Amino acid sequence: MKTSKLLRKTEELLSAKKSKQRKEIDSLKALLAGLKKKKHKLNGKLEDTKNQSDREHIRKELAVIRAQRHKGLKILKKIK
Repeated sequence: MKTSKLLRKTEELLSAKKSKQRKEIDSLKALLAGLKKKKHKLNGKLEDTKNQSDREHIRKELAVIRAQRHKGLKILKKIK
């Protein structure tokens, strides 16, 4: 293969990787936004709930959401 053809092929592969990476970043951002909405919704629900067992259940859900958001943010920073 000639050099120009090799360079073109290499560029195509690199642009494909960048495109895939952009898609991953966009989907991860959407997921993180959804988790953030869910977190705010549960925080409001926690304030309104009086039943202790329900409050404990909501706290556990919030802890899971916080952990998942933290992992997602870490991955997002690593990708960028």
